[in-house]
Amino acid sequence: MMPPLLRRCPECGHVGLARRFSGVDGEYVACPVCGFRFEPVDKPWLA
Repeated sequence: MMPPLLRRCPECGHVGLARRFSGVDGEYVACPVCGFRFEPVDKPWLA
């Protein structure tokens, strides 16, 4: 399965390329705009 190309920050709503969101601690990612750390959803269509 191909990883998502776009990612959205749940805190500030910033949408950008997934590679722009830096990985933190292996399971969390950080928003490049506000710095909010969150756990990405692997299957957003199930949420």
